Formats: sequence, structure tokens, C-alpha cells
Amino acid sequence: MDEIVLETIGRVYKNKDYEFFKKKSEEELVILDDLVKLIDIGDVIVGAQEVEPSVRVYIDYPNFKKGEMEVSYSTSIDISKIIPVYYVQHEFAVENIDENRMGPVLDGFDGQPYIINQANLYDKVSSFLNKNGYFELSYAEMNIAIPSIKMPEDIWLFGPQFTVRTCLFNDILNICEIDD
Repeated sequence: MDEIVLETIGRVYKNKDYEFFKKKSEEELVILDDLVKLIDIGDVIVGAQEVEPSVRVYIDYPNFKKGEMEVSYSTSIDISKIIPVYYVQHEFAVENIDENRMGPVLDGFDGQPYIINQANLYDKVSSFLNKNGYFELSYAEMNIAIPSIKMPEDIWLFGPQFTVRTCLFNDILNICEIDD
């Protein structure tokens, strides 16, 4: 994992440089429009959701249907506004028609694409982001626990420990809500 990730986490959460975090979170992600234009081709549905301190771009592909089987595929791209890092996650979901099913849907996610359309999109997106100075974090890197930082007692949504994901892609401590 790049040194900038650990340095930034130390800066914000150990040294409590909340002003840096807040300022970066408020900045506009200047590459967002170009990224959405790059993706918004063909028959995919593209959307973006800005959640301080990150942006999530999501892509829904046309469903695949053959006989009784219908599969939906999607991809999400999380881009941190704190430092230039991103994470890509590919997903699928299919109705569980097993008579002994425990749930109505079989689904999964991975950093690896499930279909050619996801692979082609991933190649374009990662090339674009890398050319713009961003580097990709893997699933394992996103979920590295930061043991030197304690999760507040009243927050359980993300588990008991801070991870790279919670530090750089979420505002767990409500830093953006703090008045100047």
C-alpha cells in the first residue's frame, strides 16, 4: 500500500488535522464529469453520488436473461477526495429459484469483473484514473484495519475498527459537520 495512505490516516486521525480532512472533503472532484462521460456510452446506466469525503460512481448493465435465469450486473467506483485513491467493485445478483432457498437472491462482489462489459469498462476507468494521478486500492488494502485508532463507542455501523475504507472514504467522526 502506498505510503501516502498511511501518512494521511496518521495526519487526520492521530494528529487530528480535521481542517485538512474537511477542506479536502469540500473540494469538487474535478475529474468527475469527464469520468461519467467516459462511462456513459452504450446501454449502461451511470450515476454518481457524492458523499463527503468521497464520490461513488455506479454503473448498471443490461440484465442477462436466458430461460429462467436472469442476472443483473453492476460496478461501483469509489473515489476518495482526501487523497487520489480509488476502489472498483463488480457485482452480480440472480434470483434464487431453489425450492430450499434461504434467501430470495444469490449475489456477490469482487474486484475482478464477472462479464466482458465489466472488464472493458474497468480497463477504460482505471486507465483514465491512473492518467489523472490516482492509484487503485485492492479489496484487501481497503479493509486493512488501523489498530492505532479506536472507533467511537457509539458507532457500530462499520465494525469495531477503523479501516482504510472508513478513514478515507467515510466521515465516521462527522468531521465535515464540525463548525469552524
